[in-house]
Amino acid sequence: MISTSKYYAAAIKSALLAVLILCTYSCSNNDSEPTGDGEAHWKISSTVKSVSGSSAIILSGEPGTRWYAELTEGAEWCSFSSKDFANAKTKNGQLADGLNVLYVYYKANTGKLQRHAQLTLRYAENPEKTFDLIQLAESEELLPAFNIWAELPAKVDNSNYQYVTHYGLLNNKTLRNYSICFDKTKKAALWVAYPIHDVYTTKNIPDRTNRWAFDPTIPISAQANCVEYSYKGSYDRGHQVASADRVCTDEMNAQTFYMSNMTPQASSLNGAMWGTLESRVRTNSCSDTLYVVTGAYFENDNTTTFDGAGNLVPIPTHYFKVLLRTINGKTGKKIEDCAPEELKSIGFWVEHKAYSGGIPTEICKSVKEIETKTGFTFFPKVAASVKEQNAPRDWGIN
Repeated sequence: MISTSKYYAAAIKSALLAVLILCTYSCSNNDSEPTGDGEAHWKISSTVKSVSGSSAIILSGEPGTRWYAELTEGAEWCSFSSKDFANAKTKNGQLADGLNVLYVYYKANTGKLQRHAQLTLRYAENPEKTFDLIQLAESEELLPAFNIWAELPAKVDNSNYQYVTHYGLLNNKTLRNYSICFDKTKKAALWVAYPIHDVYTTKNIPDRTNRWAFDPTIPISAQANCVEYSYKGSYDRGHQVASADRVCTDEMNAQTFYMSNMTPQASSLNGAMWGTLESRVRTNSCSDTLYVVTGAYFENDNTTTFDGAGNLVPIPTHYFKVLLRTINGKTGKKIEDCAPEELKSIGFWVEHKAYSGGIPTEICKSVKEIETKTGFTFFPKVAASVKEQNAPRDWGIN
């Protein structure tokens, strides 16, 4: 017969053993690696220049999550190591607190054609994500296709101007995002030209990226520095091609936050009438494509402010937009193949000030008038009669 003291001692041991087992099970569960899926995006762009360099993919998710990356195409000129292009075709790691970056290094492209690489990224046991990298040939170098794309103004030779086109990947195709004429003396683009179509404005991202960054194709010293902070005073980082015009991919939206697309724009204009005008422009999108040029005009340099880093920058005295599309909207024709009576155009000349109400008809001008004011030639392949039009009601403005 077991004594009472021995009985209680055995019971206590059993209870302690049960608690120990439960604690061990609980701790093992708490210490297990996270299995959730993470996020990833190119930091700058999936399209790079012909010279050798590196591009970064930003990784995010629960700290401790394991990730695995593999180069599946282009391994002969891409690598996860800057020193070993022969063997560094795979890489893995664990997400840490703070910034997590996966660098992809690439050799110079000495050929005459652009080339394509592809890599996969997987978090834990989740499905793979695919990333494409396009490296341009030296002959391309991100220059706008003047005399080919309908939205581009005629080129003006000026040593202070730099012309650039940004591209992005959409449905495994490289598409132009927008082109700019950047004036290094103004630290701003004098015009930004871009197409508007459902392929660009159909929303496939949860929200705007807000990834303010320097344009990687323009010298940083020539750009306003509003990466961390906006312009001083009551001025916003005003987009020329709007973020809402590019919601098809994370990459294309992020490119609208380049400093080369910004000007110091009064909050009272940017957050009111200018935003209304941008929305109105988008409602005129069509199957044939709407072609838009948005620009900043500096009548003088009398008004200035400081960028986020304290550097002096001039403030535009005016903004403008010029629009072109087919009247029908679904002809299936290129602009150059259309007769003048098949096309419509309009311009907007906006003084840099606050406006009350909606879009005032007095800002509506003909494209020809905007050409006279700015000195640029817009839609150079279009007949003069088309550029003399000024019919606000045809564009939904009363």
